[in-house]
Amino acid sequence: MDTFVKLSDLVDDKFTIVKVHPFVYKMWDAANRKMLVSDDWQQGYRKIYPVETDRGKLDLGSGQLGSILEAAFFNGKADLNNITVAVKSNGKTGMEVRYFFNVVKNPNAVPEGEPVELESDPFEGMDFNE
Repeated sequence: MDTFVKLSDLVDDKFTIVKVHPFVYKMWDAANRKMLVSDDWQQGYRKIYPVETDRGKLDLGSGQLGSILEAAFFNGKADLNNITVAVKSNGKTGMEVRYFFNVVKNPNAVPEGEPVELESDPFEGMDFNE
């Protein structure tokens, strides 16, 4: 999918991660109104992870991806592929906006030794109140 999606468009919605690409460094060039991209760090550039989702291509910063990675952590592993993430914000705009992520579906979170078909819900029938 070649469509780019902004994180602000996904607030109060969700997306599923298809693939996370290696990081690049990006900086917005306001004078020329274009995004500058580099494989190497340069002054003013931010580390960005290009992410393919079911909603389009999405750029996430290190902190944002780290937050999702932490939420996907299960049994000593964190696999971001195929997880579904809900997005919330603090309601602010511009430089003050902050995004919050909650993993709402994690097909990788299967307890060791318990066989689960890929099409089934890995949490079905589990009682977490024991």
